[in-house]
Amino acid sequence: MARARRQAGPRRASRVRAAVIGPWAAPPVLVPVLVPVLVAVALAACGAPPAPPPPPGSPEALVASLATVIDGDAAARDRAVAGWQLDEALWNRTVIAAYRPLYADYARAFAAEAPAIAAQLAARRGSGEITARRHYAGDPRLTLAEARDRWALPVLFPSLVAETGGAPAGVPAGVPAGVPIDAVFIADGERWRALIGLDTAVHARVAALDPACADRLALVGPPGHCTDVGAAVVAAALRIDRAELAHVCRLAESLCGKESP
Repeated sequence: MARARRQAGPRRASRVRAAVIGPWAAPPVLVPVLVPVLVAVALAACGAPPAPPPPPGSPEALVASLATVIDGDAAARDRAVAGWQLDEALWNRTVIAAYRPLYADYARAFAAEAPAIAAQLAARRGSGEITARRHYAGDPRLTLAEARDRWALPVLFPSLVAETGGAPAGVPAGVPAGVPIDAVFIADGERWRALIGLDTAVHARVAALDPACADRLALVGPPGHCTDVGAAVVAAALRIDRAELAHVCRLAESLCGKESP
């Protein structure tokens, strides 16, 4: 009987071990269920996965970039704004042919005006929501310089403008919104460049040929006949077509400075 007990003992132990490890030693049933459960628990502990970044060149991408610039320290902000200048190769790929000889003038004006833009951005820390939208001719919320800079770009070119000041996204174009950042933004891959100072450079070209006409050009921007003739003034000045410039400047004299129809 003792021998039988000794023989039964290992069998019972074997059955106990089988009861404990059998489910795990058998073909995996629980493991495939446990893995996704554990992953879900881990994700819940870490929070939801981060949202993907906005598409490069989109208004949302510009808003994110501007928020970083505005919230940065002074040195970082100055570097960021200085980095918005187009290099000559990008300039030549971007602007229409008549504007391409103006690169050196643009670069000088950019260097002169960029510090003021950086200071403007610094003053807007905490000023409310940043918004961005497509830059198109006829937008009544454009600054005069932004409106005139549109002439330098091809039709339907996807440039952007931005504002700060708490205006919610989707405000209609005719409704006053935030304070404009006086620059026209151009996507360069995942980076941003800007037309800053271009309007100053163009005005100087016109003034060198006809100072009085340049004074009238400074009124151009809001939608209307004055702005239409202003584009012709700039085109004639950039071609150095003095006869055409004299003609369109006479038109500007009669149309600009009056209420737009």
